[in-house]
Amino acid sequence: MLLLALDTATRVCSVALGDERTILAEYSLNNRRTHSQDLLPLIISLLESSGIHKNQLTGLAVNVGPGSFTGIRIGLATAKGFCQGLDIPAVGVIGLEALAGAAAFCPALICPVLDARRNQLYTALYRGGKDELQVLHPAAALTLPELLTVLNRYDEDIIFLGDALLSFSLKLSSALGKRYREPPVSLQQNRAALILQRGLEIWEKKGGLPPVALEPFYLRLPEAERRLRAKRRGGK
Repeated sequence: MLLLALDTATRVCSVALGDERTILAEYSLNNRRTHSQDLLPLIISLLESSGIHKNQLTGLAVNVGPGSFTGIRIGLATAKGFCQGLDIPAVGVIGLEALAGAAAFCPALICPVLDARRNQLYTALYRGGKDELQVLHPAAALTLPELLTVLNRYDEDIIFLGDALLSFSLKLSSALGKRYREPPVSLQQNRAALILQRGLEIWEKKGGLPPVALEPFYLRLPEAERRLRAKRRGGK
């Protein structure tokens, strides 16, 4: 089984290629350019450098969110077009689950945190150390006080990962003291290799889906839709 994996849900634009036994290649860019500029060139370069023709792919895994609404749409549109063109199935991966997988081997609490802006974090809480991550709190958009309320139900060390650490690490470490843990920077950010890993797990259990079945995983309304609804309410 040979999968291509895409992750455009955060500032990192990342693609990976691999199977159940190995990651053949992975390219990641963390810059301020829109992912629509980088994604297709990265895919083409990845396949060419790996010596893999697109027709050899079994399927595709893509991060469906949460994260940047624009980034998620770019990833999903690219994934759907790619799969439809090649007539291959796809699998949607929730990015928080994939990110937590970087520390899944640790018998500790694992808390991925992504910057949701508007003073919120996209987050969830898992327990690692077993064959599968145990979900202790489902994915949600929370303020920092709301997240701390969840975390303070547990008297254990907590491993944090994700781009929100750039803004919230000091506040989290101050609130949690010695319970606060974070891995090296190389394990903190979204990566397509993690989408690939989680995608393979989902594929083994459920198989792939037709690309038209891929749906974004939003934890709140896109800004444009939120403003439209507010405007309609105001007009009543």
